[in-house]
Amino acid sequence: MKRGWMRFLLALGTFYVGGAALAADGQALYQTYCAACHQAGGQGVPGTYPFLDGPIGRLSSLPEGREFLAATVLFGLKGPMVQRGVAYDGAMPGFAGALSDEEVATLLNWLKAQWKNPALGAGAPDYTPQEVEKVRKLALTPEGVFQKLQALEAILHGKAPGGGREGCGSPGGRGRGGPGR
Repeated sequence: MKRGWMRFLLALGTFYVGGAALAADGQALYQTYCAACHQAGGQGVPGTYPFLDGPIGRLSSLPEGREFLAATVLFGLKGPMVQRGVAYDGAMPGFAGALSDEEVATLLNWLKAQWKNPALGAGAPDYTPQEVEKVRKLALTPEGVFQKLQALEAILHGKAPGGGREGCGSPGGRGRGGPGR
């Protein structure tokens, strides 16, 4: 009987330590939850899965961008967008049920450090679990996150969303590229 409990406790401890290690490793979180679609280098699959390797730094430097990025990881994203002249109209699932606030912050910090552009927000502060917790309380739908994207486009380009400029995902725009460009 004691051996059965010992094995159970050892297995539980191994699971907990593995989970803690995963929480502390943004790259492992990215590989587990993001890389299958957005690819290992964040380049995405044109027309199917958007790229991540440019906009993260710039968006992380704006309060609205930070909220949008955390909301996208937590709640997903659904709506038509254009990045670097390529149209996307799919749906990304949210991971609010799978990731803790600490894990979301760790993932976003890894992304920010991985693909930062010194001219586009490399000095942005790190995400915190408390910041993610505030976004989690918004309980958005993927369409609601898309509305945040549209509002962010208006801020980035100083005009109404969808008004002919392309950015981090404006619907139908024809401008010079995403915020990472």
